[in-house]
Parts: sequence; structure tokens; C-alpha cells
Amino acid sequence: MMRRAPVALLISCLLAACSKSEKAMHPLPDVRAVRPNLAFTCTHEAEHLPPLDPEADKLFLYGRYLRNNEGKKDFSDIARYYRIAAAYDHYKANQSLQSLISQGLANSPDGPTEAVDLAIQLIKQGVPGGYYDIGHYLETGYGLKPDGEASLRYLRKAADLGNPEAQAYVAEQLAPHDRAPDIARQMRQCAADQGYGDAANTLGVFLQDRSDYAAAIKAFQQGVSAGDSLSASVLRDGFKGPPSSNQLDYLDLPNDPERSRRYDLIGKFLDANDGRRPKVPDIDKIVPLPPAKLPPWDGTFQWKKEQDAATPPAKPSDELITGMARARHLDPSTGLPVPGTANKTSPAE
Repeated sequence: MMRRAPVALLISCLLAACSKSEKAMHPLPDVRAVRPNLAFTCTHEAEHLPPLDPEADKLFLYGRYLRNNEGKKDFSDIARYYRIAAAYDHYKANQSLQSLISQGLANSPDGPTEAVDLAIQLIKQGVPGGYYDIGHYLETGYGLKPDGEASLRYLRKAADLGNPEAQAYVAEQLAPHDRAPDIARQMRQCAADQGYGDAANTLGVFLQDRSDYAAAIKAFQQGVSAGDSLSASVLRDGFKGPPSSNQLDYLDLPNDPERSRRYDLIGKFLDANDGRRPKVPDIDKIVPLPPAKLPPWDGTFQWKKEQDAATPPAKPSDELITGMARARHLDPSTGLPVPGTANKTSPAE
């Protein structure tokens, strides 16, 4: 959880560009050209994501399979797959590797430095999440000298480039009525439209507090689709038809026991699969919002069916791993740079 910055500093940096240069322990990309105006134009992160190398994707998919598989995990072995894939600019592997390293799950000679280097690599690739990562590291002081002003600048840059997590974070700071609630609403909607359930839920609460119940209900439905169990519980209680005096649960909805029951089951399903990033893309087939009539439902979920039917990815061959690693001057057994070649791992070389 990021700490809150002082209000004056926060507003000036999140709504406009800060001019103070970073004083970090690590050279960082310059973001002093962040738009110096209040406007926010919704951009989706997918518009900025580069194509993935197919061979690197094989390593990433197998590493992710090991990460998500039940049972004891060798996180350092998982990191090996991610490291080699990340050396080929696989941004998903890069982000997954940062997560393992920053949580202390995978071995690293210098975790903070490796994580920061990975985030900078994302920025050089044009991946918005890299700006979010650097903003987080500047906020927490992980691998970088703490700098709240620079942190906010990187987070705003990430939000403007479409990173939904950054949009949700910046929106949280701008939401109070004496700041920029309209911009906060735009950012949350943009993040929700990208399938970020937490932003959809927060947007729903924001709208509910302002008695914009029709819009709030749609936001909560987006949240459920994205896998947010809190949104499911809100709609479950809303369809119990509470009185308007119940400000916590009231959504101007009729008492509908069957809809309430279905949202309850959806919430339990999401909680039971927490950690696996479950989704409910078929939400409007299970429990569409009024005035649509409820269709029959057999109690199953599209996401669960797809997971059960999925074939585990093939384990990459030793020849593939060794060849890819050596081409980037990496140790095939760890994915770390071979001593003396730390600056020769770029795909451009």
C-alpha cells in the first residue's frame, strides 16, 4: 500500500507536471515532459503493448503454469523462465519476475537493483506499467532513493499511457470533492473499462454515494465481470430491496431473491478461486441487470470451464532454454547474467 503524499504536493504533481528532477540512486528515464494540464484522455494500456516473442512466450507460459500450479513451488526456478523471457522483451515475464523478486520469493544477487532495472526496461519498451513500477519503487524506496514528488509524476505518466492500476491510484488521490472528482471518475471508468475490478468497485461506491444508482449498478456489474467479489456482494445486498434509509446497501433496486442468490453464488465462486484471477465474462448470461429477464442458469461458469479444459503448456526443451539464454549472455540455470556480461543482455545487441 502506497503512503499518501501531502495534499498540496499531491495535487500539483497528479494534475500537472512537477519540475523537480529526480535525485535517485539509479538513473531513471526523464518524465519532466508529463502533460502540464488538468485534462485526462482515456487511453487503454493495450494500445501501447508490443508484440510478444513467440519463443519467449513459451518460457513465460511454462513459468506461469508452475507459478499457478498447486503444491510446493520453486520460485527461483520459475524466475529462471521469467528472466530469460524478459531478456527478449516479454513484458508479462518482466512484470511477473518483478513481483517474485520484490516479494522476496525468488533468489537474486541484488533484488532491488534487478527489479528497478526490469522496470526501466519496460519503460524503454514503451510499456506503461514500467512507469507505474518506478512510481511505486520511488514511493517505497525499494531500490531507489525515496522521492514522493517523482513518484507521483511517474504514476501520472503511467495513468496517461493507460495503465489501469495507475489510473485507479491517481483517481483515489483526486476523488475528494475539493480536489478533482470529475477527473477521478474518468480515470476510474477508464480503468474499469480495461477490466480492472477494483476500479469498477470503487467507481460504483463513488456513484452510489452521489445517488447515481443507475450508473453505480453498471459499474458494480463491470466489477463482477472483472472478478471483483466485493462488487458481487454489493449487488447481492442491493437486490434484497433494502429501504433508502440503508445508505450502505440501497441501490434503488427491487427485492429479487433469485438475482440476490446468484450474486451470492458468484461472490463465493470468486472468493474460492482467489489468487487465480477468476473472471465472470458471462455475467450478463448468468444475471443480467433489469429490465432484462433472468435466463435459466445451471450454476456453472465460463471461466471455470475454460480452466478445466486448458492443456498445460509443454515444458520448454533444454536446448531452447540454453540457446535463448546464451544468446543474451545469461546463465541457463538461473537466467542471471553471466559474470562480466551484465551490460550485454539487451535484445538489441
